[in-house]
Amino acid sequence: MMNTDQFIKKVMEISGIKDKMEAEKSTHIVLSILSHRLLPTEAKDCESQLPEDLKDMWKNDVWITNFYKMSGKKMNFRHKYQLLSLIENELLREGIKIAPETITKAVFHVLKELISHGESVDIEAGLPVEIRNFYKAA
Repeated sequence: MMNTDQFIKKVMEISGIKDKMEAEKSTHIVLSILSHRLLPTEAKDCESQLPEDLKDMWKNDVWITNFYKMSGKKMNFRHKYQLLSLIENELLREGIKIAPETITKAVFHVLKELISHGESVDIEAGLPVEIRNFYKAA
C-alpha cells in the first residue's frame, strides 16, 4: 500500500509542484472538497482505504467545506468549472500558484492508484457527469 509520503511525491511528479508543503496543502484541498461532495457513506468507504495522514486530509475541512458545514448546506457542485473554482479559491487563500485543473488531475490520478478499482468506480458513480468524466480521465 502506498503511504502518504509516496502519495505526495507522486502528486508532485505529476503536477510539477516542487515544494512539498505546497503539494501537501494542495492535496488536502482537493481531497477535502472531493470527500465533502460524495455521499457520507461513500466518503467513509474511500477513507477506510487511505493511510492515516491522508485520512486526516480527506476528512479535515478547508475554509470552504467548513463554511458549507456551518451554514448547514451540502457541497452540491455539478460542473467541472464549479469544482475547479472552489479549489482555485482555496489555493489562492493558501498563496499556492498552480492551476487548479493541474493539481486536481494529479490528486485524482494518484488517488485512483491508491484505492481499489471498485472504490474508484463507486466514487465515479457518486459524481455528476462532467466531474465523473474529469475524474475518470485523470
